Amino acid sequence: MRPLYLLPGFVLVSSCVLGPQPGAPDTTVPSSIRGDSAPHGQSFGDKSWRKVFTDSTLRSLIERAIANNPDLTAATYRIEIARAQANATRADWFPSVNGSTGGTANYASPNAGQVAPGGDRSSESYDLTALLSWEIDLWGGIRRSNEAARANLLAAEYQRDAVQTSLVAAVASAYIELKNLDERLAISKRTAESRQASLQLVTDRRVGGVSSDLEVGQAEALLGQARVAIPVTEQAIAAKENEIRALLGDDPGSVARGGSLSKLDSSLQIKGGLPSSLLQRRPDLAAADQAYRAAVAQIGVAEALRLPSLSLTGSGGLLSRELDNLLEGKSGAYSIGPRLAGPIFDAGRGKARTDAAKAQAGEALANHERAAKQAFREAADAINNHVKTGQIARELGSLVESNRKVATVANDRFQGGASSYLEVLDAERSLFNSELELTDARRERLLSVVRAYRALGGGWK
Repeated sequence: MRPLYLLPGFVLVSSCVLGPQPGAPDTTVPSSIRGDSAPHGQSFGDKSWRKVFTDSTLRSLIERAIANNPDLTAATYRIEIARAQANATRADWFPSVNGSTGGTANYASPNAGQVAPGGDRSSESYDLTALLSWEIDLWGGIRRSNEAARANLLAAEYQRDAVQTSLVAAVASAYIELKNLDERLAISKRTAESRQASLQLVTDRRVGGVSSDLEVGQAEALLGQARVAIPVTEQAIAAKENEIRALLGDDPGSVARGGSLSKLDSSLQIKGGLPSSLLQRRPDLAAADQAYRAAVAQIGVAEALRLPSLSLTGSGGLLSRELDNLLEGKSGAYSIGPRLAGPIFDAGRGKARTDAAKAQAGEALANHERAAKQAFREAADAINNHVKTGQIARELGSLVESNRKVATVANDRFQGGASSYLEVLDAERSLFNSELELTDARRERLLSVVRAYRALGGGWK
C-alpha cells in the first residue's frame, strides 16, 4: 500500500490547468447600426416570428417547414451527436472498471521434463477479476476537454437555431415571391384582355378604312407582349411552388394561397437596437463564439498531452485452482498503485499538436470577427433597404397612375382620330411595364422586412 501514499501529492498538483481560459472573443462593436432610427430601443429582431408573420397561410407553411425540413432535422441530430460526445468526454472524470472471468486447463508433456515422474501432469485455474483504471487530471487536460465538448454542444444548438432562422426567412421570402408572381400573372392576363379588345377595335377600323395595316400590326405586337408574359410567369410560379414544397420537406406540387401580406409592412418600424446585443441575438454569431471557445480549450488539451499523465490502476478478484473453491474468501487477490507515464522523445509531435491547436483558435477568432462584421453590414443594409424600397414603391405608385391617365388619353385621341396608334402603343407599353415594376417594388418592400428580421437576429430565442 505504500505507493498509494504518493497519490495525495500528485492530486494536489492536479490543480494546475494549462492553456488559456476559454472566453468570449474580443470583438470591436460599432456605436450604432447605420440607419437605425432608435439604436437604444428594442430591436425588431427580438420579436418571435409568429408576431412578425401574422398571415395564417404563411404561418402554416412556416410551421410545416420547421416540423419537416430535412436540413433542420439534420441540424437537430447534430445536437444529439454533440451531446453524446460531451457525455463521453465527461466520463473521463470518473474511474473505469472492467470485469473478466475465465477458466484454464493445462496439460504438461511428460517428455518435456515439466513434471516429476509420477506427478500430476494436468491442472486447472479459474478467475473472476475486476480491473480499475482512473486517470488523474494532473494538468487540467480533462477539464479543458470537457470545456471544449460543452462549447461544441452549445455551438451545435446555436447552429440549429441559425438553420431555423434561415428556414423561416426562406419560406417567408419564397411565399412573398409566389404572391408577387400571382399578381404579375393577373396583370398580364388583364392587360392581354384589354389589348385583345384594342386589336379588335383597330381591325374593325381598318375594315372601315380608318386604320392602316401598320396600326393593326402594332396592336398585334402589343397583344403578343402581354401573351408571352403569361406562360413565362406561369413557369416561374410552378418553379416557386416546387421550391416552397422542398422547404416543407414535400414532393413537388401546388401551394395554397390565402390572406393578404399587407399587414407584414403596414406601419412597420424596423429598429436595430443595441449593436452589442446583435452578437447575442444572431445564432450564427453565438455559434461562432462557442466554436472559438472550444478551439481555445483544445490548446490546454494539447499542452497537457506533452506532460506526464498520472493514473491509478489496479486489479482484484478471485483466483482458484478449483471451480468449487472460487467464491471462498481465501481466493481473493488484488494489486493497486499509481502510475506516472509521459513522453521522453516524440520528435516534436507534442509541440506541433499545440501549434496546430493555437492556429485553429486563431482561425476561429478570425471567423468570428468576419461573421460579426458581416452581421453589422447585413443589419445596416436591411434597415436601409426597408426605407428605400418604401420610397421606391411610393414613387412607382404615382408613376402607374400617371401612365394610366396617359394611356386613357391616348386611346381617346386615337378613337377620335386625333392621333395614330403609335401614341397608344407607347402609352400601353409604359403602363404595363410600370405596373409590373410596382408589384416588384412591393415585393422588394416585403422582402426587406424578412431580410431585416433575419439580419437582426430572427427572434430565434
